[in-house]
Amino acid sequence: MKRRAFLTAVGAVGASGAALRANAQVHVPVPIQQPAPFPNTFLTQYTIGVCVTLSGPLAKYGTEVVRGVQAAVDETNRFQTPIGHVWGMRTYDDRNDTAQAASNASVAAADSTVIGLVGNLTKQMTLAALPRYANVNFAVVVPTVTANAITARGYHNIYRLPANDTNAGQLFGSTVLEKKRGITALAVALDGDYGSDVARGFVQGAKGNRVSADVLLFPQSGFDPAAAARSVLDRSPQYVFFAGKTGELGSLAEAIRLAQFTGEFGASDGFYNADTIANYAATFDGAFVASNLPPLERVPSAIGLLTDFENEVGAITALSAYGYAAAQVIISAAGRTGAGTRFSLLTTMQRNPSFTTLVGQYGFSVNGDPLIPNIYIYQVGKKGFAFSRPAIRNGFVL
Repeated sequence: MKRRAFLTAVGAVGASGAALRANAQVHVPVPIQQPAPFPNTFLTQYTIGVCVTLSGPLAKYGTEVVRGVQAAVDETNRFQTPIGHVWGMRTYDDRNDTAQAASNASVAAADSTVIGLVGNLTKQMTLAALPRYANVNFAVVVPTVTANAITARGYHNIYRLPANDTNAGQLFGSTVLEKKRGITALAVALDGDYGSDVARGFVQGAKGNRVSADVLLFPQSGFDPAAAARSVLDRSPQYVFFAGKTGELGSLAEAIRLAQFTGEFGASDGFYNADTIANYAATFDGAFVASNLPPLERVPSAIGLLTDFENEVGAITALSAYGYAAAQVIISAAGRTGAGTRFSLLTTMQRNPSFTTLVGQYGFSVNGDPLIPNIYIYQVGKKGFAFSRPAIRNGFVL
């Protein structure tokens, strides 16, 4: 499962007059005729909006999120929907364009049945849409973006599922280096969109285990793996943590091994993908790699869902699983209080309820990060990733 490219430019767009007018609308759920055998009764439709990229190179990733949301909606309508309403889904393609991402919030607000949103796919698109989401009172569940900036802007309508970059790095360092007191560790990253915050978090976690640790940051432009490998080895580390993506840092790991490095490797969730196994299995053999995705086959609460989910989406990916979980949060929150408008749903979410989803158990801080973030540790083998343990043992995974 490949980590998706999360872009860095901040496209925060202020709320327009159209969005302000949308905020003043009365949101009345639309009644729809219930089919036979109850032809004289009505159901109300509650809709989940999904704002992701569905055009261009990232379209397949956005589609995975959509499939996950649709599967959760279908599952709810088949087995759990109370008499009186059904769930629907509506997609909004941001086209990987910041202006479109911001505009989609206003378009969604014009549909009175849309009570909550799932989105966006990338850091840049999410940051562009945040002011609009807040202006029209949407509770937004973020299924994919781990960048710290998403919950650092002070908006109180954002709820992120995966651990942020700093927390993920810290959890890895505190878990994997738990019994390695006294060694020297080095976190390496590029100065691009993803990696530096993970690396700094790793150092915090390592130092909590009394492991000497530091960060070595390389420029993304003109990156030379061989020269970078020499810089790493000049520090004489015994453990090297790669905070980045396989396509960017895999060649550095290989160059370090070719330079006769005999220490241990570890890597962030940017390495939890098929490319690592296909191209660097020997280089990372035995190394531990982080992932936000739990081993679903070992989640007791997911046993009844997996077969139906797989029948609907095919192979389950990290993005489809997190799309499913994002929809679960919205559906569960609405069901607890009968929230049928976006304002009432947001009010429910701000009361900080807890949720059990396909990918984890959640409560959220006031800024929208998980109260107890978690990651899962896998070990690299020549044939794939073998689950090792969660960073925090809470009974969610057997």
